[in-house]
Amino acid sequence: MGLVWGVAWGIVKTVSGAVVVAQLACFVVALYEMLNRPEMRLVRLAPGALAGAVRGLVVETIGTIVAVLTVPLGALPWRRMPDDVRLHRPPIVFVPGYLMTRSCLWLLRRRLARAGWRDAVGYNYRTFHGDLRTAARGLGTLIEDVVATCAASHVVVVAHGMGGLVARLCLHQRVHPCVRTLVTLGTPHQGSKLHALALDPMAQDMRAGSELLEELDADDALPRRLDMTAIYSSFDLTVVPSSAGQCPGASNIEVEGVGHVGLLWSARVFDLVRENLEFAHETSPAEGVENAKQPAREPQAEPSARTQRATSSASE
Repeated sequence: MGLVWGVAWGIVKTVSGAVVVAQLACFVVALYEMLNRPEMRLVRLAPGALAGAVRGLVVETIGTIVAVLTVPLGALPWRRMPDDVRLHRPPIVFVPGYLMTRSCLWLLRRRLARAGWRDAVGYNYRTFHGDLRTAARGLGTLIEDVVATCAASHVVVVAHGMGGLVARLCLHQRVHPCVRTLVTLGTPHQGSKLHALALDPMAQDMRAGSELLEELDADDALPRRLDMTAIYSSFDLTVVPSSAGQCPGASNIEVEGVGHVGLLWSARVFDLVRENLEFAHETSPAEGVENAKQPAREPQAEPSARTQRATSSASE
């Protein structure tokens, strides 16, 4: 037993050390990019700004360590959904991000279940040294299986990080009319400078100007029936610059003081996800088409009622 605990502790220390080094590197890159923006000149001089950033880094590092250590739990099955039951609310398909499994979404799933979104399935796919197009095809197959199993008219997709690109690519490859709502968390829709030197093909696809991102943006249109919300953070150390988390054509919502992994555990972010899922669920298909076709909100523009409500929640 002592040997087992020794090996387990060794794994924890190795993972923790690797995460700390990676987070520090990401922090330096993100901080350098952030502080060199013209609009950040006053923030650089604000008292406590650096202290707040360091606190955020510590919280994000601890959260990332926990997330990485729970990755193997993604192999455990989720509760099976009922057969041939007309659901009051559509089932949710969760899509994890880079180097993650569905286990990293357990808290968000639990909170949504308590809010009434009880039927959910997590998509496990190869999130390292894999192929995003293959992952997208697999997601499409899973969505069709979920619709058939639940006898549901449509599903909701909630994706984190790279998972948002997998979901968009899935809808780009093949029209899935049963997918009417997509919520992404910390997805680099416009690419991330952090992946410029990446060796992994999947990470290379997330760099700014990659062939895959250009392919997704070429049509410059989301599916007509899709209601999409992109939630991103100004403190996301993996999406550089943070504005790259915005998706043209979607309702874009920015939160502050939350890291990339922290988006999965933040109570504020959960409230935003729940609000937008309920809004999309209560909106008629005709209204959904109209909302889906609205252009992304510019910072200077007056926000819509939906975006304004979500923004106020994030700032509390």
